Amino acid sequence: MAMKDVLPKPPTRRRFLSATGAWLAAARLRAADSPPGIPARLGLLLDTSSGMGFLVPQARKELRLLNTSLAAAGRPPVILREIEGAAIDREGSTSVGARRNVIYKLKELYAEVDTVLWITALQGEQSPGGIFAVEELLKESPEGRPARQLVIRNIWPDQLQAGDLWVQRPPAPEEDPLDLRNRPEEWYRLVGEGRGIIQRSWQTPPPDFRSAFGFPHRIVGSAFLRKLGQEGSEAAFDQAWTRDLTARHGLRFSRAKEEWPARITGRRWLMETTLLPYPDEEEITARSAAVFESLSARESIEDDLARIAAEKLGVVFGFGYVEQDLKRHLAAREKAPRSWRDFHFADLVRIGSECARHLADAAPSPTRIYANERITLASKSSSPESPDPIIRRIARMVREDKVDAIYLFTNGYLGGGEYGTWTMDLNLLTLAIREAGTRLYVRIPFEFGPTPRALARLAMASGGGVFRGRADDPDWIMAIPDPAWPEPVEEV
Repeated sequence: MAMKDVLPKPPTRRRFLSATGAWLAAARLRAADSPPGIPARLGLLLDTSSGMGFLVPQARKELRLLNTSLAAAGRPPVILREIEGAAIDREGSTSVGARRNVIYKLKELYAEVDTVLWITALQGEQSPGGIFAVEELLKESPEGRPARQLVIRNIWPDQLQAGDLWVQRPPAPEEDPLDLRNRPEEWYRLVGEGRGIIQRSWQTPPPDFRSAFGFPHRIVGSAFLRKLGQEGSEAAFDQAWTRDLTARHGLRFSRAKEEWPARITGRRWLMETTLLPYPDEEEITARSAAVFESLSARESIEDDLARIAAEKLGVVFGFGYVEQDLKRHLAAREKAPRSWRDFHFADLVRIGSECARHLADAAPSPTRIYANERITLASKSSSPESPDPIIRRIARMVREDKVDAIYLFTNGYLGGGEYGTWTMDLNLLTLAIREAGTRLYVRIPFEFGPTPRALARLAMASGGGVFRGRADDPDWIMAIPDPAWPEPVEEV
């Protein structure tokens, strides 16, 4: 089946989910208490490249809700511009076409707004001349308007999934545009002297530019703090940068007690982290619930399977968890969930039950082979006793059952860290399916976190693909990863 059959298709008419309707009603009730209009106006520049993953639909959904709230308060909306990638060069550049050159989108936005929030992976061609052109644009001061500012939110799912491991096992320099080995001073100089701020989880800014970096309220991590020259395992940081933005826009850009995520699941990410600014705590709680419901929406398992053309299809359900954690959850399931971990296990039990119902309802068929893998772990730091049981089952289906396609429905957790850690052996998966020509289709429910980009590229290379959100949700329409098998790991 062609990948286009797996990607979302724009609907003729789109309806909001019930949680969104509840959010809208609450926003109108609070409109009378909203702050008065202020002079500084905000614009959003959204990177829609494939590496941005679920952050693209999240930003689109949050922006609609934010603008509804602003309209209820009689305030102008946040203007949106989208661009695939983060290429920057001077105007008229022959190496970076106008459609890919961020300088044009920034000029469009600054014609109407005073601050641009740029959510981007910063992956692309960036010339010193282009960065200088952005700096000159920021220095312009239209009469009667506040000074221009640029907030660069450097973020992408792979970096979020790595979490604090990014500090202990940093990636190759070419994968991180703000790595100190890449001399990121030009980016910090761009937003220096009050022209803006850079936000990035687990980023160590150059010592001379720390005032231009948006630290969270609290950081827990001795390895990271040592890089900043601080002793101890935790530290609190001045929040002047977010207070200044709140005073400028009447919106909050960071939660009161926000920390950098060590690992993310879908619900934890939305409960604890800020992507787009918000008017007040009550509103972001309601907004996060609405966005979570929308991002978690998907077709049924049977609907997914019906879209895969295969003479013989292998269906693998694979879920890992710490056994004691599940026992604690089941013992306390009559109580309302309170922490992100409580919610995570409620999601795990609900989705696991969905898989069990599908298995019970599935009629015996020579064209479908099912496997249900449950990986119970003794602790978060432990790993399965045998090599990756999920991939081992896939390999058996390919070798013994001769399936020509695999549908993998999983939370991807095999221990090795907190929930949200991804340790599946993609090189072993490649060995299992590549020579046989077996196509791989992947569905990781949003509740469990984003699909690793390397897994998505592997699925594409096999001729399969990744199911994302609902097929009729246009918010998921964006660039898709290029097909690529993982680079083999050489044994030492």
